Amino acid sequence: MGRVKGSHNKNSTIRPSTSTLTSAERIQLLANLIIDRILEDQRNGKPLLKKLKMN
Repeated sequence: MGRVKGSHNKNSTIRPSTSTLTSAERIQLLANLIIDRILEDQRNGKPLLKKLKMN
């Protein structure tokens, strides 16, 4: 039995967008995510900070 028409193995050259970021851009992205999480935590009564202090 042959393969279904159009089922050829294709080489994918698509890469994740993070692979195009420089090291500095990756650090900046991570720092922004951390800052956003801290600000969100402060708006919600600091549950994350309280959890971290308990450990």
